Amino acid sequence: MADQLPPVTFYDRHIASHLILDDIKGHKFSKKGYNVFHLESDTVLLEDAYSVGTFYNRFAGDISASYASKFVLHPDLEIWDSAVRIDTESMDNITEPSKDKMKRLLRNYHRLATWDMFAMTAPSTSVLRTWTKDMKFAWEMPHTLGYKTISNLTPPPDAKQDIISVGMTRRSKSCQGGSINKATTTKVNKDIIIPRLRPDRHHYRPNFRHYIQHAWATAVIYDSTFIIFNCGRYERIGFRHRGSKTLYLSGIIDTVNIPDPSYRKLHVGLHTAILQDALDRSDFKDAQLKNGRKRSAHHLDDEETPSSKRFKSNPLAKTDPSETSNEIAKRKLALVKLHYGVYCSPAPSAFVRVGPSCEPGHAKEEHPKQTKYKAHEYLALDLKEPIGKGAVGIVHPAVVKLTMESGDILQHNLVIKLAFSPKQQEKLLDEYNIYVHLSQKKVIEGIVTVHGMFRDPDSGALGMLMDDAGQSLYCRERERSGNVDVISTISATEEERDAFMRTLKSLHDAGVRHNDIHAENLLINSRNEVFIVDFDRACLEVDDVENMLELQVMNKILPIMKLHIGYSVQGHGHCFEHEHWWINLIRQLYTSSYRCNVAPSTYTTMYYISNMPRG
Repeated sequence: MADQLPPVTFYDRHIASHLILDDIKGHKFSKKGYNVFHLESDTVLLEDAYSVGTFYNRFAGDISASYASKFVLHPDLEIWDSAVRIDTESMDNITEPSKDKMKRLLRNYHRLATWDMFAMTAPSTSVLRTWTKDMKFAWEMPHTLGYKTISNLTPPPDAKQDIISVGMTRRSKSCQGGSINKATTTKVNKDIIIPRLRPDRHHYRPNFRHYIQHAWATAVIYDSTFIIFNCGRYERIGFRHRGSKTLYLSGIIDTVNIPDPSYRKLHVGLHTAILQDALDRSDFKDAQLKNGRKRSAHHLDDEETPSSKRFKSNPLAKTDPSETSNEIAKRKLALVKLHYGVYCSPAPSAFVRVGPSCEPGHAKEEHPKQTKYKAHEYLALDLKEPIGKGAVGIVHPAVVKLTMESGDILQHNLVIKLAFSPKQQEKLLDEYNIYVHLSQKKVIEGIVTVHGMFRDPDSGALGMLMDDAGQSLYCRERERSGNVDVISTISATEEERDAFMRTLKSLHDAGVRHNDIHAENLLINSRNEVFIVDFDRACLEVDDVENMLELQVMNKILPIMKLHIGYSVQGHGHCFEHEHWWINLIRQLYTSSYRCNVAPSTYTTMYYISNMPRG
């Protein structure tokens, strides 16, 4: 565990202030009302967190979920299968009231509880055991001073029933509805003070507070109540109370020597409480929707965010793009805020410039040591919901606002790609270096403008800021066809095909091979300008045969009746016109290396409701 990155992520720091954790209180959960279950388990070696999670499911999780499902969701069904894994055939025998319960859970909650599994190691054991009720908790947020945002929205409702007795049996008045004049209140000082950029990240020492914050942030995202920390031998169970922003945390549970109730009996009760809590809150959410009320915690981006001082922005149409790019290139600091879903940054992250803009005349690399900035010295980025996730990181649309010394504000739509792990950051730096290389060549069609690299001193995240290149051909095809499954063919005009082929050919002429040509990396904007993006796999070691292969891949994505481009192979000039031996060579060498479309990535959770038939 000590070799991992800190558990508090960049996103955890930007949870809205009305949803963050304020306090942790010790709590002794009731032991009454348990039945006895006698089961034997095999002895297994718990080598890592994954094996701990697997053993938990085999030893307690699966059977606890089955009993809880039987008690709460389908007491009328003869089988004892868990609702999280119930099959379609069994669904046919469930009564309509029970089926309605499951559908409501599926509609309102994609995850019912949060499990944090740790490897059964000395650091993990120590972290879980050393927490005491006297320890104070402080939510970790960006350390930028002079810029503060408070969310005035109310948290989502807690269960009204006394499922877990924590002295909060009545639903908070703030969750009953009512009007809110201002969704957020923002105060910006004349000077902004940022933390210094550390050259090397210090070695992380595990801190239970950080794991609690990350687990709480995960529970906020999925609006779940129960949080469980388990390292195999020891466990703590947490109960999230939204109204008071308090985590009620159990004492240490010895999973081996727990006397009464036994560990399995405890978790049958836990899983039952999880379902009862979710059903109660689901009823309240449905009642709110029926009455025409919005769910406050998940609609921050639907609210207008007032500011203490309004400026008139120059109309975007009248703004010279080159002027905006030059102004961005001069700024050494980017204040990054998140504003969507459960995110409403209490303070912005201070991304310091570590790589110059690729615009001509800004090639000098700087690492500014300045820590105090005025409004006309930084750029403000407002990040919206991600539009892409991949091996390199996460891509956000960003609205950039540039305050001029005159008080006017220039506004422009950009995109920022964020990388977090060392491997992601290495790939992002490789991609940035390709853009730097291309910016030093002659004018190349279809290459997006990159405005520089920035690093966050708090989280260590790396961001590459660039122009918005528009929509990918893959997404466009899905919208046109209405097909949410994998797209097999891409339609494009002859002009679009020619433009993409010219762009790829110009890349080759500049000494760059892309190495990842597929429909999601081919973009077109509202002005019908085409772009090739994502150069994290690109290289500067090219030869004519490989260039021709890449052109052939492009032709497969955007078929053209005849490809007639001259290349020299082994010293002999040829013009290849879909010769059969050439097609076969491409098929043998590159069928598994390239794809014409990308299916969305998937992941599973520790505890969820399965996709049931909705009919």
